[in-house]
Amino acid sequence: MPIDRGAIDLQLEALGESSRWWEEREFRDMPAVLRSDENLLALARGKVARPRWMRRPWLIVVTDQRLLCLRSTRRAGWRQLEIAAGQISRVALRIGPFRGRVIVVGGGRTCRLLVSRPDGYKLSSVLSALCAPGKTASTRLRPTLMVRRVIDHVLALPAAAMGPDAPAPPKAVPAVADTERVHSLEDEVEELRQQVRFLEDLLQREQLGRGAGKLPSA
Repeated sequence: MPIDRGAIDLQLEALGESSRWWEEREFRDMPAVLRSDENLLALARGKVARPRWMRRPWLIVVTDQRLLCLRSTRRAGWRQLEIAAGQISRVALRIGPFRGRVIVVGGGRTCRLLVSRPDGYKLSSVLSALCAPGKTASTRLRPTLMVRRVIDHVLALPAAAMGPDAPAPPKAVPAVADTERVHSLEDEVEELRQQVRFLEDLLQREQLGRGAGKLPSA
């Protein structure tokens, strides 16, 4: 049974959120999406899956029953992705120089949410509380730890592959684990690119500042 709009207003007030959310097209679809016994825990706007600048942002909603991502479309009304609260097995937060990336694993899928840094902390905290007992939730500060991890991994490859006492090849692992590893490496590479762009911007601003500080010769 859909939830009443008045009940959503009360939940927004309890969260300290503004009624401005009703200006969002996806949020206006919420009464038809939420269940009558469902309670809002957190709201955010961000990108889902592999972030690309040209892709439209999604409305990210966390309730006491699920993680819900909505994006309005012209043809189907809205597109919906969700993971039930009881299926969430892992939550990880990676903080970069500009954005936060929240990785949620559960229900046979991995959702990577690219949001603002404050929203990253907020979503990670709420989703970690929903994480199934015995599962993991972690916070990693980026980009320093990420850069060190990637460099250490690359430098260790030749020694591991060419050493005379190299260990025997590991046993085959399920395809799901391989996919998770690939996604994790893709995330790290994307964040490394963001850090490189950040450092390049700093260098350019420093060079411009030095140039502006020079007095013209007589």
